[in-house]
Amino acid sequence: MKMKRVTITLVISIFILNFILIGGYFRYFLIPQLSFAIENSNEQLNKDLVDIIHSYEKSNDLYTTSEQYAYERNISIYLENIDKEIIYNNNPDLWTKGSFYYVTTFFQYKDDIYLIKIYRETDTSDIPALNNFIIFEIIVILIIILIIFGTTNQKFISPIDKLQKSIKNYKFGIKPSRAEGETEIDIIQNNFVDLVDDLEAEKEKQNRIIASISHDIKTPLTSIMGYSDRLLTANLEEDKKRNYIERIHNKALSLKTLTEEFDDYLSCNIKDTLKREEILVKDFMKQIQSDYKDDLEEKSIKLVIDCKMDDEVMNVDIAKLKRVFNNVIANSVRFTEKRGKIIIKCKKVERYIEFTISDTGKGVPEKELNKIFEPLFTSDPSRKISGLGLSICKEIVETHGGYIYAKNNDIKGLDIIFTIKAKQ
Repeated sequence: MKMKRVTITLVISIFILNFILIGGYFRYFLIPQLSFAIENSNEQLNKDLVDIIHSYEKSNDLYTTSEQYAYERNISIYLENIDKEIIYNNNPDLWTKGSFYYVTTFFQYKDDIYLIKIYRETDTSDIPALNNFIIFEIIVILIIILIIFGTTNQKFISPIDKLQKSIKNYKFGIKPSRAEGETEIDIIQNNFVDLVDDLEAEKEKQNRIIASISHDIKTPLTSIMGYSDRLLTANLEEDKKRNYIERIHNKALSLKTLTEEFDDYLSCNIKDTLKREEILVKDFMKQIQSDYKDDLEEKSIKLVIDCKMDDEVMNVDIAKLKRVFNNVIANSVRFTEKRGKIIIKCKKVERYIEFTISDTGKGVPEKELNKIFEPLFTSDPSRKISGLGLSICKEIVETHGGYIYAKNNDIKGLDIIFTIKAKQ
């Protein structure tokens, strides 16, 4: 249940509970006792009425008797004759207030008829339920406070404390656990767990990158240092010197290739660097053929391009898309023997252009097909490559809104298939 819904439900429940408790107190305690007190007061007023009329019968002055009786009994008396002439009224404001509890009657005094009204304010000091009402309400408020505290502690405070503790513990390397609830705080806890998992994965990835850089640079660097030491310390013939210099140069080129590949991987993570241009698919494929046909023929590898689209247009970063073809073709060349083939096909699939680059190389074990696009993964046991080439391809393709995957083909090689959105 969401926190907002819980809060609203709690407020409504507390209001209903308070209403029920106070209503029950009035119904079963206060009203019965108040009714009893009013009945006693009216009964006493009726006795006072009888007594004062008897006093009038023995009196020679109605006003004086009324004044004395009102003072002694602490009551309000209103007395008038048949002609509406007021004889006595010790509380003029009282009788203009409207309805209230009083007793009244007509009586005869010396051959005249008089109307008398008497009223006494009900003494509520002796009504226990009324005197204890404030105490009762305080108890109700305390109960409500305990309910609010218990509910908020269970629904809000405890989960927040747990989240805060998880954040603090993570500083000391303790990973947080997932929450099982569905409140906003539980969602925040689970989002924090997801964030920690992503950070841990990124940390592991960075560690692997550092290890890969160290490994891939150390091997050619060791060779460079060895050859340079020999050049400095040994008395070598010119042919041998030149051979060592060439080897140092080749190792330096390997280092340059490695650093460029790492740079490409880092730059491809920045999606805002795309510089899109519109280009016909057939024109792009002509550029690919021009870029690679001669180089592949020198390696005795035949390049075949099968593209029958004339009017389809792509809106792409041409340089980065060429980088995809370069990495995939370079990967295929490493595993394709002489007189092998690299075949590039393209076709329209719904609103995408689908490219398939096939080779006649060795393929990839099925269990590794889902890993070849991961950073630093390589099926090359000699580690002559950094394992970022296909990862760079994946980043570029997905940045263009497409997808990429691999499968072994029927010609004992590997198919790399990826899509690019066609211009609508």
